[in-house]
Amino acid sequence: MARMNVTRTRKRLVWRVTANAALGAYVDADKVPPVPVEHFEPQEPGWLLSSFELSDGLDVTDEPDTIPAELFDTLFKR
Repeated sequence: MARMNVTRTRKRLVWRVTANAALGAYVDADKVPPVPVEHFEPQEPGWLLSSFELSDGLDVTDEPDTIPAELFDTLFKR
């Protein structure tokens, strides 16, 4: 006859796909989930700054010309 051990606690395992386990993995369903990571602050310009702007959005402002149109035409002739 089969008997169950009542004193032993059972883990509830669930198959979950996450960023860390793209193909999926078993996780404990009763475990407290980790705290989400806040957005990072870039340290130097380059691809990191570009990725930060893409993740948080980018504000674009259109500033008027800094030099008069006549001077621009004399410097950059066609």
